[in-house]
Amino acid sequence: MKKRRLSAASWALGSLAMIALAGCFGGGDGASGRGLSDSAVFSDDAKMPRAELVRQKSVMGGKVTIAAPKGFCIDTTAHRDTESGAFVPIGACAALTKDPRDPKPAKPAFLTATVLPMPVEATALPRDPDARMRAARGFMESQKGRAALSRVGRAETVTVLDMKSSKNVLYIRAADQSEGLPAALSDTTWRAFFELNGMLVTASATAFTDHPLDTRKTQSLLAQFVATIRKANGDASGGGGLKGLLGDLLD
Repeated sequence: MKKRRLSAASWALGSLAMIALAGCFGGGDGASGRGLSDSAVFSDDAKMPRAELVRQKSVMGGKVTIAAPKGFCIDTTAHRDTESGAFVPIGACAALTKDPRDPKPAKPAFLTATVLPMPVEATALPRDPDARMRAARGFMESQKGRAALSRVGRAETVTVLDMKSSKNVLYIRAADQSEGLPAALSDTTWRAFFELNGMLVTASATAFTDHPLDTRKTQSLLAQFVATIRKANGDASGGGGLKGLLGDLLD
């Protein structure tokens, strides 16, 4: 069956639920009370056994596989996978094990991936690509869109700094001044919204305050993350591959 190609606007319309599920970089999950601040990535003491390190994980009943770029591993102590959606935090393998001999990326950052059922609003979107992109931009720059990007659901805490699209992916760079962020992370994040196997996938990349990355490098890392996820799912989207994707984004 041919995979559906849905617009950037449909990805944006699902962001309210995406942010709620992700715990906004710090909230507990309600059941265990654990949040990202409890993750081994942000703790000097907590660590994962090397035997538990994984670079990819299937979620949502096997519908989507999340795969980490080179040097990164999935934090299985903080991930969530339910019928309503999945959230997968990813850090440097060495940061999770606290062993410098383990793999680490050339560009240190904190990554996340969220998978949700495609929002029903997608069926009502215009078919024209330019109109869809205008709808996506309009939503993400609106009060509702900015509230969706806020850790506390308040539009006034968020400033949308940049927005791009390439190869059926919508990229958004936003700064969030609200509370709840682990102190180690920058308050500015790049997010990518795309459709995969009928699901809404959101990937993000955030730099660390003590290892800052300029926006170009963070954006490049996020594009690599998106390409890694697509490859793990047998999705050949993206035309010219990672090089072509980065070329479109940075031109």
